[in-house]
Amino acid sequence: MSEHERRRHQRYTLQLTIRLVRGGQELTADIVNASASGCLLQVAVPLEPGEVLSGSIPEMMIPEAKLRVLRCLSGATGYMVATCFETLAAHEPAIARMSDDLREADPKGGWLN
Repeated sequence: MSEHERRRHQRYTLQLTIRLVRGGQELTADIVNASASGCLLQVAVPLEPGEVLSGSIPEMMIPEAKLRVLRCLSGATGYMVATCFETLAAHEPAIARMSDDLREADPKGGWLN
């Protein structure tokens, strides 16, 4: 079974910034893609699997959420961090709408491709 087949929720390509809190320290990350159960982040510092962060994503109708780090991979422009929402799920119609808006604004995919 492939990783995509294991997913419970559809992933949507996004271009959003999220402010995270990690043990009292504020971090900024870019959301690369998101689903109702989690999101893929690009951050400047490495994060440990199992670590829990808090943050809010008003555009996704998430006033405050806990995100658990699933994995962190080093890349040329920082770290790609897969997370899952601990306390609630995102509002999938809001995610889909933002993803559609991004495609309409830049049909070639912009910085994500």
